[in-house]
Amino acid sequence: MNYRKLLVNILGIAILLGVSFFLMGVLSDMKTTPTSKPREDLKLYVRAEPVVYGNNKAMVSASGRLSSQEEIDVSAEVQGQILSGNVLLKSGTRFQKGDLLLRIFDEEAKNNLKASKSRFMNGIASILPDIRIDFPESYSIYEGFFNAIKIDQALPELPRLNSDKEKVFLASRNILNDYYSIKSAEVRLAKYRIYAPFDGTFTQVYMEVGSVANMGSRIASMIRTDKLELSVPVETSDIYWINIGDKVSVTTQDGTHSWQGKVVRKSGFVDPGTQSISVYINVEATADNPLYQGQYLKAHFSNKTVANSMEIPRNAVFDKNMVYTVVDGVLKKQSVEIHKTSPTTVIFSGLEPNTTVVTEPLINATENTKVEILN
Repeated sequence: MNYRKLLVNILGIAILLGVSFFLMGVLSDMKTTPTSKPREDLKLYVRAEPVVYGNNKAMVSASGRLSSQEEIDVSAEVQGQILSGNVLLKSGTRFQKGDLLLRIFDEEAKNNLKASKSRFMNGIASILPDIRIDFPESYSIYEGFFNAIKIDQALPELPRLNSDKEKVFLASRNILNDYYSIKSAEVRLAKYRIYAPFDGTFTQVYMEVGSVANMGSRIASMIRTDKLELSVPVETSDIYWINIGDKVSVTTQDGTHSWQGKVVRKSGFVDPGTQSISVYINVEATADNPLYQGQYLKAHFSNKTVANSMEIPRNAVFDKNMVYTVVDGVLKKQSVEIHKTSPTTVIFSGLEPNTTVVTEPLINATENTKVEILN
């Protein structure tokens, strides 16, 4: 009984498998094979233009900090109490050339100088009778010199010595020594008053009015405001386009204000940290556009022209000096001669006029790729 049941199950499974294989074959014959289309060649759409040579400006731009051409410290050369001058001795105070910046108490020095002149006059008066006898031809000269001496004024020029005998005579009476001692004291007295050597402003004040200054004491620092210069670092590759005397357009970083400048100096060495060379530009302020030390400005050097050249975007050049051109609808590599590189463009030559040069970067492009030029 069990044997017959097992046989029936085996026959059922065999019949089921046979039917399945039959149906698979029928369905497989009914499937249609899709027709394959021929593969199209890759084509790129590029921006390009014909090579047309002309004159192009070799623009160089760089930013830097404005500083004064003259920045000095005011120090005391004599000792005494600091007194006020014609301007306020405070940081930020502006002054004009010739203004009295400050005084140092000088009454004692003045009185000492007057006493020295009085003694000197007494010495000249005492030798006049001897001069009348020994040097009659010079008497009127020394008499005029004596009458010209004023206690509160600088000594007049000493009469010219006409002979060695006259020189020995004056030296023996200490006239020459007293004269030059007084002239030295007059120079020293002038140091009690400090005048502005230029139009400027105080940047720092270290001693206030009423303080006592010693010789060498640092009183203040000041800068010249009518003579400013801009120091800009220029890449070594661009320095050959800049010469002393070149005119420069100077603007603020946002370009809202502008001034005219001129190159006055070029550094003679390369900064090892930045690989740049400093260029110094004299900038003239105007009443409408004042300038301030420490201000950051941008300089545009553009007076050099490259003849027979063309300018294209910088990213269209690859491998230093290679560009793509379009010849008979396909890309071709060609080398060019680079004259000037800027942050966004290059000026070049080396291609035949009317050659179609690609003016944009191409990603994963190769030679002989078919291209179509965009209008």
